[in-house]
Amino acid sequence: MCSLNDYRCDDEISVNDKNTLTKETTLCRKCRCENADVLLIGQSGYCKKCFLIAANHKFRANLGKSKLIRRDDSMLVDFSGELNSSVLLHLIKAGMSESAHKKLMFKTTILYIDDSGIVENTNEEKDTERQKVAKEVNNSGFDGYIVSLSQVLNKNDNLDIKRIDNREINNENDDQFRSILANLSDNTSRIDLLNYLRRRLLLLAARRLNCNKILVADSSTDIAAKVIGDVCLGRGAQLSTLSQFCDARYADIKILKPMRDFTQQELVHYAKYHEVNCVKIRKSDVTAPATSIQTLAHNFTMNLESQFSSTVSTVFRTAEKLSARNLERQDEEDYCVLCDGVLDSTSANDRVSAVRAIEVSRLVSTKCVNTQTFDNKKNGEINCAISRLSNVARCNDDNECGCKDNKRGQITAENVWDCLCYSCKLIFRRSDILHTLPAPLLTAAQRKLSLKKMREEINDFLL
Repeated sequence: MCSLNDYRCDDEISVNDKNTLTKETTLCRKCRCENADVLLIGQSGYCKKCFLIAANHKFRANLGKSKLIRRDDSMLVDFSGELNSSVLLHLIKAGMSESAHKKLMFKTTILYIDDSGIVENTNEEKDTERQKVAKEVNNSGFDGYIVSLSQVLNKNDNLDIKRIDNREINNENDDQFRSILANLSDNTSRIDLLNYLRRRLLLLAARRLNCNKILVADSSTDIAAKVIGDVCLGRGAQLSTLSQFCDARYADIKILKPMRDFTQQELVHYAKYHEVNCVKIRKSDVTAPATSIQTLAHNFTMNLESQFSSTVSTVFRTAEKLSARNLERQDEEDYCVLCDGVLDSTSANDRVSAVRAIEVSRLVSTKCVNTQTFDNKKNGEINCAISRLSNVARCNDDNECGCKDNKRGQITAENVWDCLCYSCKLIFRRSDILHTLPAPLLTAAQRKLSLKKMREEINDFLL
């Protein structure tokens, strides 16, 4: 991952070499005429003009080489008010200007997801933040909308989306949302749940606003940090989808990452030269103690990038090429109701897997199991759980073990666990999942269970 060629010891460089190196690095690497104004880590310097041209070309090249964007496409831009999304909005606006060569012709709609209800700020602070966001969106000239993050808890996926100038948004679910987060055991689980609920809200809003593609402002640094964090959280099978330019898991909507080749340092210089205003400032202190796995992965990535310039590129380029075997999505019942990833928590045909080994080890370590004698009432639950791991429908013929199938339309905690992948199960491992999982996801799990039972009932009649 870290190349030894990136290491340079100043004590071994002679005085003449230092002078030569200084003269070379003061000139722009592109035009070789102007002095370098931008010094990037591990690269030669650029003058201001060449840097801005290179940044604009990098953005347009990512959009063009994918060949996924058409003239009549409708794009939904995820605008958070932070540096990344502000630069993305400026690049789109510059690409649609009259002076731009080969203008961008797609329709652009901006969505701001208001997450101020999670943090107990005063009403004045919330109104001030919304006014700043509305000002930035209106200055861009695009249509803007705002929706509260707690709207993802609405039943039947009904969203109350307002125009960006509307100061009154629907916050009726804020208390319920904070209660769900409070029931989780740690910050790692809260951040993981927030990320996937936010992505779910983006998809629902895109369908509501008739947009067929979503643009997100994830940089290479963000993707590399997510890759490392997802490996720690047990989402290794989803690394390829996370790192690729296009997330095409959904038939009607695609999620695109046009800024995945930008480093965080390049975004800072771009915002500086174009005087791009940021409504929010991301709090990032690599020296502060990490309170979650995601924060620890981000700090680790930032430290590596400062010492080894090629680390970020190596991480997310390698993750892009990784794909899991034997995890092909076949039917609607084969994906997780929360992250939409392929279910990896079951092993078919008695195949030995790491997930099965972890689950059996957990059951053995948390239950007092006697390998010689089994009492049906005391150990029925253990036998049923191990039988489910083997996909074998057997128990101790005990009616009180709870493994019998319920009637259609009913759902239990056991049914919900079967609809989650291994990593999503870790989010709710220390909470009552029937009361913690949002109602729309419980409805999706119930629908999935009904489809599965229906398929089993008619399976004998299919040719």
